[in-house]
Amino acid sequence: MKDCCNTNNGKAQSKSPLKKWTNYIVYTILTLIIGGALALQFFG
Repeated sequence: MKDCCNTNNGKAQSKSPLKKWTNYIVYTILTLIIGGALALQFFG
């Protein structure tokens, strides 16, 4: 069981930086779209 957990943790650690940056990019794009839509509603 420890071997299984160690290999899973190793895989998760190698994939986590890529997942983290893709999540940051997606959330940034969504925030910009929502913020732009709100700005257009208020000032448009």
